[in-house]
Amino acid sequence: MADIDFSKIYSFSKINMFGKCPKQYHFNYLDEEVAKIKKQLLKPRDYTTKGSAVHGAITLFYHFPAVKRTFSNLKNCLEQAWFSEKDIYKKPPLGATGGFFSLNHERRVYRESLELLQNFFKLEKQDPDLFYIPVKNIKNSFQDYEKMIKPLNAKWFVSGKFDRIDKLENNKLKVIDFKTGRNNNDFFQLEFYKMLAEINFNMKVDQVSFYYLLNKEIKSFDVSQTSVNEIKDKVAEKINKIEKTKEFLPNKSRLCSMCDFKEICPAFK
Repeated sequence: MADIDFSKIYSFSKINMFGKCPKQYHFNYLDEEVAKIKKQLLKPRDYTTKGSAVHGAITLFYHFPAVKRTFSNLKNCLEQAWFSEKDIYKKPPLGATGGFFSLNHERRVYRESLELLQNFFKLEKQDPDLFYIPVKNIKNSFQDYEKMIKPLNAKWFVSGKFDRIDKLENNKLKVIDFKTGRNNNDFFQLEFYKMLAEINFNMKVDQVSFYYLLNKEIKSFDVSQTSVNEIKDKVAEKINKIEKTKEFLPNKSRLCSMCDFKEICPAFK
């Protein structure tokens, strides 16, 4: 990986951030002054701790053999996944490092996380035909991102993280993404996952599914007729727009309240 320029690697979330707010993108990836103090600006938030813990618990759960995939073991997985990216070594209660302002607040969010896992457990059988799951070391999940780095073309690379990939009966693949928030279908995300999986595994992706754990709902999309070359062109077009941008202007919206850079954003001076 030493010979790869990480500034030339694009994930769905990176491209999506530019689409939501060019200024946030600039702060996060390009601003050299902000880079010096970035860790101080990043704020732990209860919903990110919850989302990471639920995803981590599901990953650990699938590392069990099928006969041990019980709800009791899934609850134990949540205990192991309950940590803050701000300080991965701090044991619970996480308090402020997890974005919690009181012990009762943390207990409530933990109960909500358990409810999401209960919904997940009810949604589907626990012995799917797994093709890919993230690494078991959930505290070092950057390994998953590194493994998926592949060239998009002669100029750029793409990467990302998959929650789970199944093998279908026709020997094609289904990419699954677990959602802990409210329903939000982003078809470009589906396309990006299809492209990334096919580039990495050299197998066709026929389906992409969102598992909405809050609403106990699965939404599956047929992407078997979607051209990967067309997706590559769409991704390259978006990246080209980013790299040609000279002035990264803020886009004020309701999302600003969740932005780590709000305090230094010119839109709020």
